[in-house]
Amino acid sequence: MEFGDRLFWGIMIFLAFISLWLGALEAYTPLWLGIVLGAVAGVLFVKFGPTPRTDEDEAK
Repeated sequence: MEFGDRLFWGIMIFLAFISLWLGALEAYTPLWLGIVLGAVAGVLFVKFGPTPRTDEDEAK
């Protein structure tokens, strides 16, 4: 995955996290907590997500 792909999926993870939070957990906890946790999950995916394949990986 290239950086742009990881960024896209990080944003999608954030949006999915917020949607699930609004649907299931909003009655019990504040929305700002969901935003913070979703942002952390998205940033962690962008930073530690799958890296681009190299020619060495394809040879194995």
